[in-house]
Amino acid sequence: MTLLASGQFAGLLTHTAHAETSVAGTGAGAGAGTVRHFSIGAQPLRTALHAFLAQSGIQVAYPTSDAGDVHSAAVSGTLTAQDALSRLLAGTGLTYRFTGASSVVLSKASSAIMLGPVRVGGTASSSGVGQSAYGPGVGFVATQSASATRTDTPLIQVPKSVYVVTRKQMDDLQPLTIGQALQYSPGIVSTTANSNTPSASLFQPVRQRGFESYTFVDGLLNGTSVSDPFFLDRIEALSGPSSVMYGQANPGGLINMTLKRPTEKAQGQFNVGFGNYGRYEGQLDFSGPLNKSKTLLYRVIGVGITQGSQVDYNHYKRLAAQADIEWKIDDKTNITLIGQFSYDPQTVDPSIGVPAYGSLIKADFGRIPVSRYYGDPAFSNSWNREYMVEALFHHEFTKNLQFNATARFDEQSRSACRLTLGDVDFTTMTISRSAFCSGQYKGRSSQMTANLSYKVRTGPISHSFLVGVDYRGQWADGYWGFDFNTVPDVSILNPQYHQYTSTDYTHATNGKFTWTKYPYWQDAVYFQDQMNWRRFYVTLAGRQDWNGYGGKDLFNRPFTWNAGINYVSKIGLAPYFNYAKSFMPQTGNVYSAGTLRQPDPLSGHQWEVGLKYQIPYIQSFISAAYYDLSENNVLVGNPDFPNYSSEIGQVKSRGVEVSAHANLAQGLDLILNYTWNRVYNSRTNLTGKTLDGQTVSLMGKHLTQQPTNAASGFLDYHFPDTIAPGLSINFGGRYQGRSWADQANSFRNPSYVLFDGGFNWDAGKFFQSVKGLNVRLSISNLGNKTYVQCGSSDMCYYGAKRVAYGTIGYHW
Repeated sequence: MTLLASGQFAGLLTHTAHAETSVAGTGAGAGAGTVRHFSIGAQPLRTALHAFLAQSGIQVAYPTSDAGDVHSAAVSGTLTAQDALSRLLAGTGLTYRFTGASSVVLSKASSAIMLGPVRVGGTASSSGVGQSAYGPGVGFVATQSASATRTDTPLIQVPKSVYVVTRKQMDDLQPLTIGQALQYSPGIVSTTANSNTPSASLFQPVRQRGFESYTFVDGLLNGTSVSDPFFLDRIEALSGPSSVMYGQANPGGLINMTLKRPTEKAQGQFNVGFGNYGRYEGQLDFSGPLNKSKTLLYRVIGVGITQGSQVDYNHYKRLAAQADIEWKIDDKTNITLIGQFSYDPQTVDPSIGVPAYGSLIKADFGRIPVSRYYGDPAFSNSWNREYMVEALFHHEFTKNLQFNATARFDEQSRSACRLTLGDVDFTTMTISRSAFCSGQYKGRSSQMTANLSYKVRTGPISHSFLVGVDYRGQWADGYWGFDFNTVPDVSILNPQYHQYTSTDYTHATNGKFTWTKYPYWQDAVYFQDQMNWRRFYVTLAGRQDWNGYGGKDLFNRPFTWNAGINYVSKIGLAPYFNYAKSFMPQTGNVYSAGTLRQPDPLSGHQWEVGLKYQIPYIQSFISAAYYDLSENNVLVGNPDFPNYSSEIGQVKSRGVEVSAHANLAQGLDLILNYTWNRVYNSRTNLTGKTLDGQTVSLMGKHLTQQPTNAASGFLDYHFPDTIAPGLSINFGGRYQGRSWADQANSFRNPSYVLFDGGFNWDAGKFFQSVKGLNVRLSISNLGNKTYVQCGSSDMCYYGAKRVAYGTIGYHW
């Protein structure tokens, strides 16, 4: 067997050893007592031993027959190699014996066995081993996912583009929002330039492949789930149409987030955070068993935040908590309950921006300051309160027959009053404004998905069948109203505040509001067959939905499906092809042949061809994809009947995405991404006005704020303990190309390059007296670059200036 050690070929070895029955650890060499950091996910034992070799430098010989179908436990933490190996083998029925300072042989715990010439080989880097589809990943690499198929599947066998943000990547970046956490993922663009500023739910909307994304948590639509990155184990960007598994969704893709779960090993952390713009934060995360048998597990997570913003008079406060209980009823059954609560007594104003003249376009009066606020603090008053209860159930009837279900109920109440900008008058140097209020708003939803999976062989083909049901009911009601007439204009150069109050709004509207009630329901059945013949993997799936908005005239019955094929070669290359469809219900009045009717759902479809690659013996995942997608039934204005719509709109998106995640060597992790994307109106009768006032057709025009080219790279390096114990540094760069700044494509947003960086120091590695003390610092936009992104001549946003955020914490 060829042995790779320390990144070099050690030669062709044949080794036969007689493993005597012994207690674990007999004959341990010097290498066994060396303390190292281990991070090995639960997975097949053979691949886990590759990771153990990479992280410890210790060779392990084992009998193939004994390790073939055995799965190892997860190992994480700072341990001796001997302790790590003991935990890795827990429950496998195998024991070990050191035959030298850096060599180990395995045998059955009950008998002696003669080992043949079989030995784990690998480089100093972790091998491309599998991991849990719901866990935090290893380093920057995740090789398993359940987002695309709702089954734990190796990503190299999934015929779609899936990009995973691991827990370590979030720890290094310390993102304040989900949008910021996705900045190093291909094909994703934030819809506002400033993705560092939290919204009420700490989520900034993003676009995938040109279309706004829906967000899901644990596979269910995100209603009120706390989506602060600190509460998550991973974030997955599933690109392309995904309705076959999730129902209503735009064709560009969706974001699926996985909440943190209880752990069998007791662990915890408490952090105090601080940053510019007056940011202060407290974080806590405790987890572990509640009884000796470890059949009851718990986790408690909490966050408290207060911060300002680069925009004057914009402040944000938040208190959020999560509590988990997992009950392992028996070896084949477990249930997890998750509860969340959050309260935002004060939120930022997301609708106020600046005009193009004076920000993006040079003006005679100079440049509008980044901190300029054109709202009124006397009227900006918003708060948000939400809670959620979720249950996850798993039962294994047999090794090949399993049942899974996830259910959630959530509720939100909020109130929001704010001003929005209108036309700019450069004669008077003022901007018109209007006022909007929504009060006593309450939103509720009940959701459930349940499925049965069954693995079987039919001749030479193995099948993994999945059949499931979905239910979603959403209800929202509340009051809202506008004031378009009495809000005073604001001076561009010298805005005056406390000019418009809630009392003024009440007088202008005569205290009258519009009552809105929004019911929505969705029922569905879905099925899937993942087939494997030799090195070919074929995925076929379909879904029938029934959904409506509370009336029979709004009832839809869309059917969506996808089909894909992969070929996984011996060298780790996997070409694939996929075709998929999506749907999105919509409302309106469509005039056709003398009648009025409700519009059909948005209908998207895409074909995608790509290549995935896992470098042998290196924990890595590389992918490249070309896609062509369209969205049909886009509503456009009827030219003959302006009060109605016509279903003749279509938007097309074509592009290329390249992504590479790799843990290249011990302590060296890398991310590289590149995106080329072209999104344009392929069929429309709409017109728009250029910057100089001309009316032009929007046919063939590109969507706004959608760059054609984008690229990013991020590197994290952990210094050897002999040089700088416990210290790691990271550095990243993000490039976004030019994009159109208005619908008529008459002026552009310029390209820009931003740099990020930071460090993490485990002080206990240097000073044993402070073991567990951790110091971390992350800085985005290191150069403090000023940049602007516009969606029209009246609405632009300054990008986030330099944001520095640090934490001091105690981990155990």
